[in-house]
Amino acid sequence: MIQVIITPIIVSFREGLEAALVLAVMLTYLRKTNRTDLTKYVTLGASIAVGVSIATAMIMNVVWGTVSGPVLGLFEGIVVLIAAVLLTTMIFWMWNAGDRISSAIEDSMKTKQAVAGGAGLAVLSFTLVLREGVELVLFSMALVIQDGAVVYIGLLIGLVLAAVLGFAVYHGSMRVSLGALFKWTSVFLILFAAGMIAYGIHELQETGLLLIGPSELWNINPPILPDGSYPLLHENGAIGGILKTLFGYNGNPSALEMAGYAGYLIVVGVYYYIKYHRSTETVPTSSGTPDGLVQ
Repeated sequence: MIQVIITPIIVSFREGLEAALVLAVMLTYLRKTNRTDLTKYVTLGASIAVGVSIATAMIMNVVWGTVSGPVLGLFEGIVVLIAAVLLTTMIFWMWNAGDRISSAIEDSMKTKQAVAGGAGLAVLSFTLVLREGVELVLFSMALVIQDGAVVYIGLLIGLVLAAVLGFAVYHGSMRVSLGALFKWTSVFLILFAAGMIAYGIHELQETGLLLIGPSELWNINPPILPDGSYPLLHENGAIGGILKTLFGYNGNPSALEMAGYAGYLIVVGVYYYIKYHRSTETVPTSSGTPDGLVQ
């Protein structure tokens, strides 16, 4: 069970923390500029975004519960692949934003506030929080598809931890470097997304689609023990299960699963190389507050 909840804890913590820190940046900016009277608009937009995210999760669960057979496999494969793509775009966005995340949000607030006042801030907070909420819904669905309802325990733990840290940051008892935090958690998420790509391909192949190449490149899963339990290194064993949950480890992958996994890592690696090793200058943060937050 422990290995099953590790990934949802990390994923929900990351997504929840992004939402919490976005709100912390916005509320801190209002406090620094003596415009706390606009706080209600920020909280309103965020609250509506949370409601829409919950509604989206409920709709997806209803759809998931009404399909079966090949259609179910098709639905699960598509959801997992979409979640992997969305996760990748989020990672790329964080890499591009880097240490300018806080200042970028503050600049957006200045523009929205100047054009539309409190309503503009409500729209901004709604948009930023909704993005995190919808991402979390898709990632959660992908995890539940792979590991079952026990995933919700990990998701809840991660969200609670994110809320506590976000609260501490906002009230000044803790400082967090957004750029550093998201950079290092992205390493884990890249491997997680690669596993999702492979799993999504596996689900589609189960429905009879994408039957390209050998159905099994190798099988390194140790035999099941006489008592019916799995050896440690089996993909369903104690160690193999952790690797499967975190990084998509599969003891008997198909050729296309392996190609998808390796191809994804190559594409992301090339993107990282181009971005960081061909860059000749560093863009400093434009605000007085470091990339993390909060005075």
